[in-house]
Amino acid sequence: MSDEYVSIKDLAKRLGMDRSHARRYVQRLGYSFHKRRTPDSGGQLTLCVTSAEADEIASQRADEGFTASTLAAVSDIGAFYVIQLIPEVDPRRLKLGFAESLSQRLSQHRTTAPTARVLRAWPGKRQWELTAIDALTREGCRLILNEVFECDDPEDLAKRGDAFFGMLPAPEFRAPLASSSPMNAARLGVDNGEQPAERGR
Repeated sequence: MSDEYVSIKDLAKRLGMDRSHARRYVQRLGYSFHKRRTPDSGGQLTLCVTSAEADEIASQRADEGFTASTLAAVSDIGAFYVIQLIPEVDPRRLKLGFAESLSQRLSQHRTTAPTARVLRAWPGKRQWELTAIDALTREGCRLILNEVFECDDPEDLAKRGDAFFGMLPAPEFRAPLASSSPMNAARLGVDNGEQPAERGR
């Protein structure tokens, strides 16, 4: 059954996007997701498209000029930011999101909003982005478009961000393996100089 479906994680890699952008791209094309268990989902239900849909989506992406040679490696670790887009006119207009490089992302925003400035930023993982946005904008905020919000009190939002990210581990943290974990066998093989088995196979 899993061979008939492609997880959003694998599709994102194929498209050269992070998962959140791949999800929005698929929805923009008019496709609906299925929930299935796949080899790379650890037995959990995950968003998928059919193999045929994945081929169609990849073909559409290629028709837009994006090919395998244009794809860049995507990092899961970076910064979650709150940017005031036009602080001198409306300091309540905020852009929230994740970036591998905060300085590059700010430069991108300044092409259309020259006075944009970072209100607050925290180290984070890409997969925390949507949850962080929901947590920070839960009070006194109204969505404008594409993760841009009008928020009554930006400083209160920043304080919620401090509290939210204060409860999370460092982005590089990985829980140690339990002694009963079957993954120890794979790690032992690495320690003995053997090639590790690929996860999900």
